[in-house]
Amino acid sequence: MISLAEASGGFPALIRMYKRLVNELISQLPLHPDILSLPPTEDAERHGMDSDTTYLVKGGMLGMRCHERRLFTWDEGDLILPDACADDIGYYAEGAVLLAGYPTVELVKAVLSRPELARLWTRILTTHQALLIRLLASQMPEDNHATPGFDYFEAGATIIRQGETADYVFSLFEGEADVLVDDVVVGHVGEGEVLGAIAVLTQSPRNATVRARSRCSVVKVPKHQFKNLIRSNPGMIHGLLTDMARQITQLNSQVVQLSA
Repeated sequence: MISLAEASGGFPALIRMYKRLVNELISQLPLHPDILSLPPTEDAERHGMDSDTTYLVKGGMLGMRCHERRLFTWDEGDLILPDACADDIGYYAEGAVLLAGYPTVELVKAVLSRPELARLWTRILTTHQALLIRLLASQMPEDNHATPGFDYFEAGATIIRQGETADYVFSLFEGEADVLVDDVVVGHVGEGEVLGAIAVLTQSPRNATVRARSRCSVVKVPKHQFKNLIRSNPGMIHGLLTDMARQITQLNSQVVQLSA
């Protein structure tokens, strides 16, 4: 993805993460895409693009516009998710573009059929939203910028503190961290896990501290945006339940060890 304006902090790192996650997902999909070759055009839909299809850019660059305003350009390795209201969205190409198309319904069915793919899909959606928020911020006047946090934590730094109000959900996409309850390590979280979702969903204080074990990179999603994301993408729940179940298993194991 190439922004037509200067995007806010963390944008290049998010792009790299997005492409890596997409590549990992596509390599495991049990689907064969339809290949679409686009010539240079101001209206890609006239040349075969379909609003019910999710596209992977295999070569070239595909621009996107809304209400005739050019927003950004998708490039090789990007996954173009379908828009809910495609009537005011258009795609254009200044050169030849090669796309791999996956019927969206079949793609989602395949993703939800395997826990590891569901987790990847959750991470892709979270990263995709973070990218779009930063692009939105780049289009706003400087004094109106309001971008959710994209942050780094050095080893030993506290990402989440037990007892605090839960205003954000964190997506840990680089690094590892320990989970502590009353300063006792009870678990471990790694790349790709969503942190702090339980407190946000139950509207309760944080029930544990999360401390960086190595240098960590996170996306902070405000709680209201996270709830909207859950409502619009129920498949995310599968990945969250998988992470929560694993964390509970770790906690139970820790309790058994302490009781021995």
